Amino acid sequence: MKQLIVDFVRLLRQAGLTVTTMEAADALRAAELTCFSPALLRGVLEATLVKSLWERPVFAVLFDLYFDLVPPVETAKPEQEAMTIKAGTSDGSGRSSAGVGGDAQGLLATIEHMPAVVLEELAKRIAAGVPLDNGEPEEIAGKLRQVQVKLRWFEAVYKIERCYTSGQIKEGIFQQWQKTFAQLEALIRRALERKAIRQFGRKHIIKLVEYANIRRRDFHCLTVSEITTVEQEIAKLAKKLAERPGIRLCRAKRGTVDIRRTFQEAVRIGGCPVRLRYRDKVKSKVDLWLLCDVSNSVERFSRFMLQLVQAAHRRYGSIRSFVFVDEAVEVTEWFKTQDVDAFLQARHLRDRFNRRVGLSRYDLVFEQVARHQLSAITSRTKLIILGDGRNNWHPSGWQELMKIAEQTEAVYWLNPLPESQWLEGDCLMKEYQQCCKQVFECRNLEQLTDVANRIL
Repeated sequence: MKQLIVDFVRLLRQAGLTVTTMEAADALRAAELTCFSPALLRGVLEATLVKSLWERPVFAVLFDLYFDLVPPVETAKPEQEAMTIKAGTSDGSGRSSAGVGGDAQGLLATIEHMPAVVLEELAKRIAAGVPLDNGEPEEIAGKLRQVQVKLRWFEAVYKIERCYTSGQIKEGIFQQWQKTFAQLEALIRRALERKAIRQFGRKHIIKLVEYANIRRRDFHCLTVSEITTVEQEIAKLAKKLAERPGIRLCRAKRGTVDIRRTFQEAVRIGGCPVRLRYRDKVKSKVDLWLLCDVSNSVERFSRFMLQLVQAAHRRYGSIRSFVFVDEAVEVTEWFKTQDVDAFLQARHLRDRFNRRVGLSRYDLVFEQVARHQLSAITSRTKLIILGDGRNNWHPSGWQELMKIAEQTEAVYWLNPLPESQWLEGDCLMKEYQQCCKQVFECRNLEQLTDVANRIL
């Protein structure tokens, strides 16, 4: 069992969790104190290895898949009757049987008021009849949707929503149905994942677990609830974007002992150095400029970047931020008092930075910044450009960007597209790269965190 826990910790690290050696040792000791009780193992490992909210779903998926590989103790079980989805009949009784291919009313009748253990058994039986070709996450997602279509899942969901909007069912019942649908969907997905691992081996565990890691999930693939968690993580990066260590050592209350000042004071009072003086690096604010594309092609990415801008503005005043589609508009003052949702709904602002048809025009924006803002850029200014570099088949305008880059300390570009797409179609990153100190692929929270740590 100890070796299983060690291997589990290794897989957690591969899945993106930061687990130290001391934490792994604590987990082993805690599990040993409980005599490796299967009933307590999950809680013990979660308490010792999980430190953040976003890590919990990653841990849960990996634990369920990994420890499910341990062969269970065989016990004699009475033969169970095959569980089926009730199907509708001509008389509306819903009492005929159609396997897993029933209708919407039959699905609702089957899962209504069912406890979790029964739903789990139903999910296992459904997954048992689904063939898998390779067990990849994409195939799991596709098979899950096929099962839902066959069960008339989406018709059932629509039926419940229609009953709620028409007042036939109350809010509490509607929420209970939503919870049941989500629970059964998760159980079917987990059953398919377990089947894939049994069929294709442990190598598929990390691939399946990575989907649960919102830090590695592309921004455009996040759900509504996950967006809130990501926004909380992004807020933690705001301070890093607004501060950097100073070059000079200054007086401080703690840090490195300042030998010169310590002895100067000792000489002044004519005695021994009884009071130590210190010096340390102090954090000084950078002149940070953010230029953010908010066109339709990068809508979700832009939302998170604006969330980052807003969090930074609420703490610091040395940041200037601009948004653009085909014209740059400064929104520095806006984010000091308003939030991202209010910004996205502000029609009068959108009309200012989107004067044409909603298509990005980097060439026009760079020309505008070079013409009107170049004098305000200094050698202490860092410019961060957030966008996909797609200029909709117009000239790149890299010469204007080069003028801006020559005035700044550095230009960094954060691109939400995979690097393999930077040279495809109307993406002009090949021309823009020559003007930037560094260009980063930035499709998820993990990459964004890495970029913040590297350039700031």
